[in-house]
Amino acid sequence: MASYKQLSKYNWKVDIPLGYENGKRQRVIKQGFKTKKDAEKFATETLAQKNRGYIASTESNILFKDFINKWFNEYKINTISTNTVTNYRSRIDTHIIPKLGHYKLNKITNIIVQDFYNSLINEGAKASSAKKIIETLNNCLKYAQKNKLIYNLPTDIERVKMEKPKVEFWNKDEIDFFLSEIKDTYLYTPILIELFTGLRIGELCGLRWGDINFKTKYLNVTHQVIYDRTTKELIFTDKLKTPTSYRKMSLPEILIDHLKDIKGEALKTDFVVLSREGSMCNPRNLSMNFTGEIAKYKDSLSDKMKSSPKDFGHYKSLKQITFHALRHTHATLLIFNGENIKVVSERLGHKSISETLDTYTHVMDDMRDNTAELLDNIFKYKPLHDDKKQL
Repeated sequence: MASYKQLSKYNWKVDIPLGYENGKRQRVIKQGFKTKKDAEKFATETLAQKNRGYIASTESNILFKDFINKWFNEYKINTISTNTVTNYRSRIDTHIIPKLGHYKLNKITNIIVQDFYNSLINEGAKASSAKKIIETLNNCLKYAQKNKLIYNLPTDIERVKMEKPKVEFWNKDEIDFFLSEIKDTYLYTPILIELFTGLRIGELCGLRWGDINFKTKYLNVTHQVIYDRTTKELIFTDKLKTPTSYRKMSLPEILIDHLKDIKGEALKTDFVVLSREGSMCNPRNLSMNFTGEIAKYKDSLSDKMKSSPKDFGHYKSLKQITFHALRHTHATLLIFNGENIKVVSERLGHKSISETLDTYTHVMDDMRDNTAELLDNIFKYKPLHDDKKQL
């Protein structure tokens, strides 16, 4: 039973026994309550948390730097890809531990996290960078909460509004033009696969013939190729970005036919996309090759006519997008043409539909303009002639 003591006029102290742990008596002692009623309320909440299993005195009193290292090394490292491991480790060592590591795990509050976030912004961190640091912190604290080491999650804070950049993509005309221009080049196969699957570039480079079922016309995404920034080596791995990255998707006939044409005597374990030298493809090199190729089409038609008047007959100016924007192109074309957003989300390997909706907000906004026309088409409405409208 809790005991109470009045230290001064507006200062009450409470001593709450929590039983024994490892042969040692455990208790919570706190003072500074203005009234005995406030102290009693605190005692009731503390005992309720204890009864629900949320108070593990020894573990929850651990220094946060020790807990986050334990969480990362024993759990998180096994759930994320190689380069994501490097990113997490950098955020933890550079930002989180220096500013929060000295706190006890169960003493980290909303205001402490808010002050931490504010300091990141005030020291020049971009809102997007600060968001990722807080996400890493939140993941760790969620783990602590799930293991009932803390009762509340202290990461519900105010954040700087972040302007989300509008994703770039090509339209159908740009796709058709570029594919015709690279038809007989090394880039044609990886670009065609990317446009019809929306794979991440590492997944594309890790695609093997055994992943493609030509009978069912389905592709299984199970591996990727990455450049390990720590070891400076190219790695073929079965560790993907997130659990939802492991997925199965249908392939259109046009892509199936092309893959059948180029397969030849390739083994199931052979890579579909190879480097120019015929070995495992480096995602960075593929991306750079794409960027170099589309740079040939960066000039406007008028500028091309001035610089090369004899060569502009079949020329088309192309938006200078990144290789990753081909993934956005795939998703955007599907959404514009009415594919279910859940199907698109699963095809991309997103963690949730909300991630897909958030990424392609611009497409949803554009589609709103088509809703009225869609309804007219559904009900086969024929507009009245202008002269009848005036009657």
